[in-house]
Amino acid sequence: MIEILKLVLVLAVMIIIIARKIDLVYAIIAGILLTAILFSHAQNLPQDIITTITDFEVINLIIMFIFVFYLSNLLAESGILKHMLESLEKLIRDVRIVIISLPFMIGLVPAPSGAMLSAPFVEEIGSKINITQERKLLINYWFRHITEYLNPIYPGPILLVMILGISFKDIFLLNLPIMLFVFILGFIMYVAKLKTKNLNLEKPTKRDIKLIVNGILPIFIAILLPIVFKVNLTISLLFSIILIALVNKIKINTLKKAFRKSIKLNILLLIFLIMLFKIVLENSRAIELVSNSFLQYGFPPIFLVITIPFIIGLLTGFTIAYVGAGFPLLLPFLIQSGEVNMGFVLLAYVSGYMGVLISPAHLCLLVTQKYFKASYTKVYKQLIIPIILVLSFALLLTLVGWTGF
Repeated sequence: MIEILKLVLVLAVMIIIIARKIDLVYAIIAGILLTAILFSHAQNLPQDIITTITDFEVINLIIMFIFVFYLSNLLAESGILKHMLESLEKLIRDVRIVIISLPFMIGLVPAPSGAMLSAPFVEEIGSKINITQERKLLINYWFRHITEYLNPIYPGPILLVMILGISFKDIFLLNLPIMLFVFILGFIMYVAKLKTKNLNLEKPTKRDIKLIVNGILPIFIAILLPIVFKVNLTISLLFSIILIALVNKIKINTLKKAFRKSIKLNILLLIFLIMLFKIVLENSRAIELVSNSFLQYGFPPIFLVITIPFIIGLLTGFTIAYVGAGFPLLLPFLIQSGEVNMGFVLLAYVSGYMGVLISPAHLCLLVTQKYFKASYTKVYKQLIIPIILVLSFALLLTLVGWTGF
């Protein structure tokens, strides 16, 4: 029980810091220090810092973020984004569909900080219809994460298949109602009542199609090259940036201005600290000890199926963390008499993902909050109810015996 209380204290302190509108950097630092102290890992913290600093994956992630920022800034500064928006409005007409289109399309493929790629798009069109910064963030954030419940090229479903010995088809059919519910709920909560004034009512032309492709293609090149040809995402982003610059003959001054805007030291520091926090959580065995405590004290299986993935997702902000660390510990409940309890699988996955979506350590939430300059308090007020509704729907499906089509 003591391990559970320790973890609750870590979460409570982080949430209090965030609620008092203190910079999130301090909340993450507090989480790192408290975890190290409470789980008897303080003496190993310097080594964890060195490990994080020298970790190629961390270095690559930071460079990757710079390139992601650069790609999005370049699209905005060069005017490509503006022209693409105007053409999309002609083609789609309904601003509600226009504003969710790019976040949804980007969400089809796993790109770290993918929400940043669509953020300038949502910012510009959201400003045209006078919606708040918080609503812009929520639309971008929610529709960016629609397909990860069942998309076979995301780490979560891949790990599920490996751990449970089921097929991608099983995962797809199992979680399809969740994805549809999330899409409809997000549309009702964040998009349905948007004003549709100031739309461009001109008929689309071939030039409009060309402008849309010119804006979207570099993004898809950046995120499809790693999947199709196994190219490192950092390299593919660089390739897309060079391609945009050459095809559109962007001036040197524009390239420099976009790059200066892309060096966001506060966000890069946050990324480093989050990766350090993840390493401290793993090396201190905090997640393992807390999960074992739940099992030891005989909590009801359905409670554990909901709680363990949710806590891991909330703490880390990574899907791969709650699936990779939580599901192996839940195997006694997920596989019974040689049969996989698909209802529990659905509930555990959705619960963990809800934890990720509201996690103060979730990179997409962090970077887009900084980009939109949105109030965390206002964002969470509009995010909590949909999160509860999605989790409730998953629980309902489990209780009625849903196992897929």
